[in-house]
Amino acid sequence: APLEVPPIRELLPGRVKFIFGLANDEIGYIIPKSEWDTEPPYLYGAKKPVYGEVNSVGPETAARIHQAIRELCAGL
Repeated sequence: APLEVPPIRELLPGRVKFIFGLANDEIGYIIPKSEWDTEPPYLYGAKKPVYGEVNSVGPETAARIHQAIRELCAGL
């Protein structure tokens, strides 16, 4: 089950909700820990590992970023 719940969009107050992505210096390949695969079975039935884990900064990254955003949104 996903650890990064509720979805960030649900945390944002107001009628219009959006997040800017892929801006300068943004970290890419943030993979939820529930989808982090280092051995079979791989996500979506892939026969070999996908490249995301190799390019990501680690399996704990998504949960840490999600928690930080939750704390920021709670202060809005």
